[in-house]
Amino acid sequence: MAPDRPDLAKGRVGTIWGRHPVEEAFHVGQPVTRLMVARGAMRSTQQLRTLAGMANVPVTFVDSAELDELAFGGNHQGVVATLAETPIASIHDLIKPMPGRVQPALILAFDQVEDVGNVGSLIRTLEAYGGSGAIMPVRRSAPLTGGLARASAGASLRSAIVTVTNLARSLQTLRKEGVQTIGLDADAKRPFDALTYDAPCCVVVGSESRGLRDGVRRICNEIVKVPMQGAIGSLNVAAAGAIVLHHIGRSRMDTDS
Repeated sequence: MAPDRPDLAKGRVGTIWGRHPVEEAFHVGQPVTRLMVARGAMRSTQQLRTLAGMANVPVTFVDSAELDELAFGGNHQGVVATLAETPIASIHDLIKPMPGRVQPALILAFDQVEDVGNVGSLIRTLEAYGGSGAIMPVRRSAPLTGGLARASAGASLRSAIVTVTNLARSLQTLRKEGVQTIGLDADAKRPFDALTYDAPCCVVVGSESRGLRDGVRRICNEIVKVPMQGAIGSLNVAAAGAIVLHHIGRSRMDTDS
């Protein structure tokens, strides 16, 4: 059986748009190769053009219609940047200790979550609470494009994201390395806060319409839910995942203090 491999092994994002994601790309050292600016956005993009000059990145002024096409109709705010292809992380990169960080690994796995807004929101939350990175299947997942960079407010450019051909097999790899895999399911019997999260863990969230697939569910060490008290029966994947990530992050900070 062949091991999981990152998809698009030479890189994951070719084009990003929006002022904040482009600015974040410069700040975190992403290999920006070209900055394209709408002719009517000279004043609002001055800071980005300054950053481009400091990084020796060429700036091209184009019609806004060209940026509309490059951003697939997204809100580009008059700026689009292209990135060079770069190596992406592996499963083992998510497990190994991070420089300057003593907390155990916190990984987020997406089981066919296709809405880029949900993925972006969760990656932003994961990054906010010191997550190690995320795992996404190649098929039936939100694309790793500039739309994700914008939806995550640039967090996807700072986070390690591994794309794999078989999520269940990747979770098995994590388990063999001592990582606790925890699936979220609104119908689970055990509440998420009944667990302790002082060891390396991977939170697995399911698709918006189908939840966790059976094969993924069977690999998880635990299946937990976010308990509900009101009339709403369940939360969407971004809200439920954010609650659990917040709990893990806060519980670990309390333990460190």
